[in-house]
Amino acid sequence: MSVVGGALDERTQLPAFRPDRAPEGRLTLEFIGSGLIWVALAYAFLICVNLATLAVGPAAVLADLDANPAGALLAPLVFDSWGTIGALAGSVLLFAPLLFGTPPSQRRTVSLFFVTASICISELAAALWDFSYRVNGPYASGASGFAIAALGVMFSLSILGLVRLGRQDTRGLGAISSHWWYSFAMIYLCLILTSLWFVIFLQPILAPTVQFNWRVHEFAFIMGLAAPAVLAMRRWSGLGLDGVVRIDVTLANFHFDDLRGRFGQALPKCHVAFKRLEGGEAAEFHPAQTEIWVSDRFEGCLYRERGPEFERGLLHAMVHAELFMEGGPWEPGHMADTTRFNEIASLVGAPPEA
Repeated sequence: MSVVGGALDERTQLPAFRPDRAPEGRLTLEFIGSGLIWVALAYAFLICVNLATLAVGPAAVLADLDANPAGALLAPLVFDSWGTIGALAGSVLLFAPLLFGTPPSQRRTVSLFFVTASICISELAAALWDFSYRVNGPYASGASGFAIAALGVMFSLSILGLVRLGRQDTRGLGAISSHWWYSFAMIYLCLILTSLWFVIFLQPILAPTVQFNWRVHEFAFIMGLAAPAVLAMRRWSGLGLDGVVRIDVTLANFHFDDLRGRFGQALPKCHVAFKRLEGGEAAEFHPAQTEIWVSDRFEGCLYRERGPEFERGLLHAMVHAELFMEGGPWEPGHMADTTRFNEIASLVGAPPEA
């Protein structure tokens, strides 16, 4: 087992090793890598355009757009209320927890789908209203359709999330895995129930009227409900809807927390990441980065088939982490060091050092 991360005299600097805190930049990389940054930027742009039209004057902007062939597409960006601004910002906040319940390999796809679907659906809903109900008046305006379309998309994605949880029941993997299973189930249920409460009671979209807000909201929400079906058909397996549990960074990090209970002392949190390792190693402990690296040969594999081997490698690296926290021989090089390692390994189910 290879252990990397600094010279042995660094053991005297143990207070600087804080695995319970994510290294600087990790959250930023996750924000970018998941595609959430594109959702935030897209909705920030919509908010900025709304505020710009407010500064110019919505009536003046609409008068100019009414004489422009592109006016029908641009009119939905004109400011209509502060509630719309709040709804646009809230869409990003509601989407974030939903996104992080998605399998990591699909997060960027889901983010881009969410942005594309919510914007295109809102524009289409406004165009349908203009075609069906506009009579010698200005084009339909107001960005609330973007937020309602986003709500419809999140509603259906939440249903797909519940389907995934039902088919990928990971509660038996450990206490922390079970905790997160129930946590995401509650997130999805809350999004579904609050969406229904909003469109049925708070701002009913099925009112018998042809006014812009009601009809456009109705169009946008219904199309938003339908759009994720396309994503599901194209990404059924990748989204976990086939019920197969795959080894990914989410499962790896939940499992690290599950396995910590096997150790005699409170083993601080290390981030588990997949890396290409030399020499056929299953995992490596990297105290300088507060990380455990697991061989990328496990990434995406079926947990049912490769789980035991993956867990043994992860536990092996965790034994090194415990020795490091004790200030002991965390990098075996002498027989005595190997003996101490094997004592701990025998207690937690990790393979011994040769």
